[in-house]
Parts: sequence; structure tokens; C-alpha cells
Amino acid sequence: MIDISVIVVCFRGWARLRKCLDSLAGFRGDNFSYEVIVVDNNSGDQVIHDFVRKYPDFRFILNPVNGGYANGNNLGCRNASGEYVLILNPDTEADENEIARMLEEARAHPEYSIISCRQVNDRGKETTATGDFPEFSNLTGFQRSVARIFRKTAAPVTDNGHVTFPDWISGSVVWMKRDLYLQLGGFYEGFWMYYEDVDICRRINREMGKVVRLNNVTIIHNHGGSSRVNKRIAAITKTEVQISRHLYVSRNIKGAEGVLTQIFLVVNNIISGVILAAAGLIFFFVPALFLRTRIFLRLLGYYAGAALRQSWIGPRSVLYPGRMLKKAN
Repeated sequence: MIDISVIVVCFRGWARLRKCLDSLAGFRGDNFSYEVIVVDNNSGDQVIHDFVRKYPDFRFILNPVNGGYANGNNLGCRNASGEYVLILNPDTEADENEIARMLEEARAHPEYSIISCRQVNDRGKETTATGDFPEFSNLTGFQRSVARIFRKTAAPVTDNGHVTFPDWISGSVVWMKRDLYLQLGGFYEGFWMYYEDVDICRRINREMGKVVRLNNVTIIHNHGGSSRVNKRIAAITKTEVQISRHLYVSRNIKGAEGVLTQIFLVVNNIISGVILAAAGLIFFFVPALFLRTRIFLRLLGYYAGAALRQSWIGPRSVLYPGRMLKKAN
């Protein structure tokens, strides 16, 4: 068995994917054995075949559908053979010595269930890659700002300070035992993009596992490689943030609190969205504003479908009833 299976799911974003794969191709393999599996989420052009030719030592899987981040990673991990899986966004760049340090920590601490690390962009600025579990009190930016003011304690750290234990770690860098990942069923494929990382950390938390951030390991992460290809893709992915938040709440916040949370999200999204959408219609010649109009219309369509089907799963998910029927046909 090899030590690490590196999984990279892509949808276009070719320039950043090339940087990611170049960084992995530079590994010498002196400290660990590894494989790289690239899952292309049906990018719809022929560029991926150029990558297949350029990186002959990597394995490429051409997903027949764009099933989203959860679906793509699950496909990659099912085909992996490593003791550990390391899931990386295609807009990350990894250093072999940093990955070796992650391996050392994972083997020294088998109680660590899911691991991530410090992430910085190519200018050295640290990016947010951890957080608290969503609940009614921290759903909006304003609520989170208030919560930070009144928070009494920070996330616990070990004596040497290089490990923190947040509620969740970002899906941009995810390290797990492959057996544990498969045992959990991987990411829940009801999520097309976003919140699949928070959801799997919540499941690990329920099983009394440990969610860990290594502060002494750094990976470069330049956000937005696949989610900002063009305005159409940006509208889709920004809408998915809202859809996935609703789905997360439906899976993890139950009873009266769950109902109130969903109502609050719907009302908040409609009130704030209609104002920005109106501005986008008036100033349609400003792309950033008109994008808000497109997002709002997509969100209204989602709410209509959710009410009709009594399900918070979005239409892009492979678990969406209509999409499953189309796939079967």
C-alpha cells in the first residue's frame, strides 16, 4: 500500500490546475510514496487531454457528469489505494516537505480523524480555512461579528501551540485515513459545492473524532480557481452557497430550531437579495451588480423547487430526483 493518495477535482480553471499539478509533479518521493488522481468534472472541452499527456504519471478520471465537489472527490477516493487520502483544491500548491510533516503528525496521532493546515495565498496572506459549526446565532456576517465579540475562549491548542481543534476545516485541504473516509461514505453528495466539508466534520464530531488544523504546515491556496471561470459560473456557485447552507441546516439542525433557522435564511436572503437584484436591473451595465440579479433569480427558482419537492437538495446535485431520472435514461 502506498502512503498517500492525492485527490484533485477540477472543472476548467486550467491555469491554476497546472500550477497545482506542477507542484505535485515536483515531489521526489524520498519521504513517502504517493499517487495523484485527478478527477475532471465533465469540463466539456478537450483541454483535460493535454493534461493527461503532460502528466503521464498521474491518474485521470473523466467524470461523465459534473456532480460537484463532493461527488468528484468520492469518485477519486473510491479509486485510491493510499493509506491516507489528501484532498486538494485545484487552486492549491503543495510542498513535499510540508506534506511529509502532515504524514508525521497523522502517524504520531492516530486519534486525529480529519486534518487540515495553515493556508496562504501566493502573496503570503493567510486565508480563512476553519470555523464554528453554523447555528441560528452565527448564520450571517453580522451575527458572526457579534459572536466574535462575546466569544469567551478560543479553540483549544496543544502545549506547543502548533495544533488547533476547530469545529470544521475547509475542503480545500483535507487529510484523512482512506478507510475512515470510505466508512463515513465520504462527502454527502447532496451538496454540489460548499458545506460538504462542514457536514463531514459534523459527522466526525458526533462520533467523538478530532478535527485538527496543523499550524506548522502551510499550503498555498489561491481562492476561486473553478468557481470564478466566468460570470455564469460565478452566479451558479454563489447561489450554491445559499442552497448548501439550507441543506446543511436540514441535515444537522433539527426540531423547532431547524424550522426557525430555515425561515430566517429564506426571509433574510429574499429581503437582502431583492434590493441587490433591483440595483442590478437598474445598473445592468455593471457586471458585478447584474450578477446579483442573476443570483437572486436562481435562488427564487430553487425555493420554488424546494417547496414543490419538499427537499432542500439543489437541482445540480446527483441526488436530486429529476437529475437521477435523467441520468438513468
